[in-house]
Amino acid sequence: MSESYPVVYIRGYAMTQSEVEDTFNRPYYGFNLGSTQIRQGRREKPVMRIFESPVVRLIKDEAYVDSFNRFVDAGNRPIAGSVSAQGARADWRRTLWVFRYYDQESELLGGDRKEIEDYAVALAEFLHGIRTACGSPEDFSVNLVAHSMGGLVARSYLQNGGLFQREELQNLAPVPVNKLFTYGTPHKGISFRKGLGWIEDIRDLVGIGGADSFGAQRIREFLDLDAAAPLHSYTPLPHAPPREKVMSLIGTNYRDYVVWAAKKGVGPGSDGLVAIENAYVQGAPRAFVHRSHSGPFGIVNSESGYQNLSRFLFGDYRYELKLAPVAARRQLPGLAKSDTLDYLLVETSVVIRGLAVEVQQRKEDTQSGIIVGMEAAADGSYRATDERDVHLYTGYLSAARKKKGARYLRAALDIRIEPHYRHDGWIRDSRFEGEAFFSARLHFGIRATRAGIRIQYRWGDSLQSRNTMPKEDGFCEIPLPAAANRYLATGGIRLRVSPW
Repeated sequence: MSESYPVVYIRGYAMTQSEVEDTFNRPYYGFNLGSTQIRQGRREKPVMRIFESPVVRLIKDEAYVDSFNRFVDAGNRPIAGSVSAQGARADWRRTLWVFRYYDQESELLGGDRKEIEDYAVALAEFLHGIRTACGSPEDFSVNLVAHSMGGLVARSYLQNGGLFQREELQNLAPVPVNKLFTYGTPHKGISFRKGLGWIEDIRDLVGIGGADSFGAQRIREFLDLDAAAPLHSYTPLPHAPPREKVMSLIGTNYRDYVVWAAKKGVGPGSDGLVAIENAYVQGAPRAFVHRSHSGPFGIVNSESGYQNLSRFLFGDYRYELKLAPVAARRQLPGLAKSDTLDYLLVETSVVIRGLAVEVQQRKEDTQSGIIVGMEAAADGSYRATDERDVHLYTGYLSAARKKKGARYLRAALDIRIEPHYRHDGWIRDSRFEGEAFFSARLHFGIRATRAGIRIQYRWGDSLQSRNTMPKEDGFCEIPLPAAANRYLATGGIRLRVSPW
């Protein structure tokens, strides 16, 4: 099992002064807010399901100890030696902290609006205080869990090389970060739908309430990025976690976001505030869940969000699911001479045995499906324009949550592949739109043995399970069922499992 480290929560953006005051008046900055309902499906009424909040669940499930009234003073400043003190009865590795960076901007304390770099400096000081509260152990490190803009504050701390040259930090050594998990963070900024770019220009020019922090110019400044680097590129400093230990959770439900103007401005293909394409760190693990940026159906106060978080922080195994490069055969269902195969739409969902929620969901109707561009080959068949594997999901499994008596940790991948055509002639009625090439569920199990990790799989309702061994690159190749070969040619699903 992954080692436990202190968890530090970092909240998102508060634009208006009233939002700052509301944040200031919440001890946990909103991470204690749960939910009581989930969406049953599109256009269906919600159903009741209570999720207590990520804070409460972390305390209940992982035995974490809250720092309030124990290890911080009345102003949330960590008390040196408080965790390591005799009689504290706390394991420093399982302590929970809330970084309250908006406090100094409240009317009570009378501070001015700060910049992202200022918040990152305050984060460095807060983490140093946590380290001294824990007795400054040699292997000290923390896990950062951030919502929205909080992820940009964390990245500034982890990527901005000039931060520790500032006067406030010259005598402080950076605190190492073990893992970073972000909920709905605008890693590539906040952009509006086509035709509304002028709003971004005004926002970045005026910068009311620090809103220009979500524009390209300011992101490059506080992340210390050069002009050619993508905004979501990750260049970790020595105290930062490697790319594989940074995970982005992406929301796809824009309709339920509580701020009407934002969801209208950003539109579909977003969580209501952050576009799907802007919400992840380049090259790092990410998961998609049908939740909005915040509110009753928000991404933070959700069971699906928490299950991704907890397994990322405390899981025993990491698994990667990919689709090998695909080709489509010449004879396709109802394809007329004036039609051509434009792309394949790949929809996926991932479930774990025993969980009542999906940990991944990428669907066409939430504009989060995977698009595989296709082009005609010389022999009349079709091949992918990008011949690399198609990444489906990176997830984590925990041995502590295995069903009692079970030998394997089990999960399942639902995958559906649907062709989309481009029609260049008269309207034809020879095919049915939405007819899938392939749709099935892949069950797979993971078991640790003396010889290594053993992987077992089966398709659909088949009662026969098969064992598979990894190739030289560590991936196991799982062929698609025979029925898929009617239209598709592919190496199938590639699965790699490694200790986490």
